[in-house]
Amino acid sequence: MMKTRMKDLITLCLWGFLLISIVLYSLLSFMDWNSPYASVLVVEVRLPRVLLALLSGMGLTLAGFLFQLILNNTLADSFTLGLASGSTLGAAVTVFFGFSFVWIAPISMVFGIVSLGIVIFLAHIVSRGYPTRMLILSGIMVGALMNAFLYLLVQMNPKKLQNILNYMFGGFSAAEMREVCVISVALLMVVIAIGIRLPQLKLLQLNALSSQSLGLQTQRLSIETLVIATSLSAIIIGYVGVVGFIGIVIPQFVQRITRGGLGTKMIFNLLIGGTVMVFADVIGSQLIAPTQLPASIVLALLGIPIMFYLMIVEQRQHHGNDLRF
Repeated sequence: MMKTRMKDLITLCLWGFLLISIVLYSLLSFMDWNSPYASVLVVEVRLPRVLLALLSGMGLTLAGFLFQLILNNTLADSFTLGLASGSTLGAAVTVFFGFSFVWIAPISMVFGIVSLGIVIFLAHIVSRGYPTRMLILSGIMVGALMNAFLYLLVQMNPKKLQNILNYMFGGFSAAEMREVCVISVALLMVVIAIGIRLPQLKLLQLNALSSQSLGLQTQRLSIETLVIATSLSAIIIGYVGVVGFIGIVIPQFVQRITRGGLGTKMIFNLLIGGTVMVFADVIGSQLIAPTQLPASIVLALLGIPIMFYLMIVEQRQHHGNDLRF
């Protein structure tokens, strides 16, 4: 036990050092300090971008961790569950009907939450009470349907919805401190809410009968946690656009590098998710400069091969379980 804790502490310190290094590099690299605008560039342009990437990476990774924990599916994430597609459609509807720009984030949040609700409802019906078996398939189908509606809207008014492409590939080049404040408050509230429920979530890892015998209301706790994770994902996607794969890959990576409890894994997910997102944003901004690649594109290039690997591993595990029976 002591060895495990020491190993986790060393790993956390290494990732913390890596995060600080990447943040400092992102803030201070390629600066002309003789320019009178150097401090303004750091404080008003680079700092909001770094903070937004950091908080978004933390939030999406934490949400993915909670989705996978509650739904018991390694591929569960806002991207694969249809939430991201619903949020994109919400943003397109906002622009199509001429609403003010300030309404894009709230409306996309509502569409994202509704789309995930539809996915869970369909999975529950199709799988006859065992929705985790059909969640990813339902998410892909609902996401495809949302994308079809999005295509129709774009074809009806291509000029008006041309900028929606920027939203479909989430990034942080237009970050503002207002967005940083909103997401930081949402993330803090979620961390506190999950921290309060942490002892119950530990019991939830037991089988249903054992959890219920210990007085745990499993269904209520699962619904509350799903609502918390969905709300956090919807808020982040509403402000920064669609960013996929980080909520799938990082929780699985954490699962493989630590044997600590849920609290330890939660800290690992927050730290590594934020680090990877900031790193992806730095790579995207400098890889083919002056052209800016959104962080979501960099994450997709890194995440898609890893996602295929996870799908193959999960399929083999299910096949092995079936052979046992």
